[in-house]
Amino acid sequence: MTTSTKHFYLRVYDNFHYMDESEAYNHGQFETYEEALIAAKAIVDEFFEQNWERGIKPDHLLAQYSLYGEDPVILHGEHAEHKSFSARTYANTSAVEICRKLENK
Repeated sequence: MTTSTKHFYLRVYDNFHYMDESEAYNHGQFETYEEALIAAKAIVDEFFEQNWERGIKPDHLLAQYSLYGEDPVILHGEHAEHKSFSARTYANTSAVEICRKLENK
């Protein structure tokens, strides 16, 4: 019997179809929490980068994310001691940083 070394799973939900499990998808399996965290953050960041326009305010970008963005969730398997990743909390910081970075290009 072989055991998988992948202990963290990334499940992505669609804010536009809130609570509709049929709109969610699996984004991968990861050996470490840190790898799953990088992938989850990249999903949020990609939304902001694709929806950013010159002059857009972070609050407006966050409102768009809340309606139309993807909400990645890290499922821990047997590693329940890891803290949960909150895409919403991360998005609050990321929107400000991405707006600042892209506005200054």
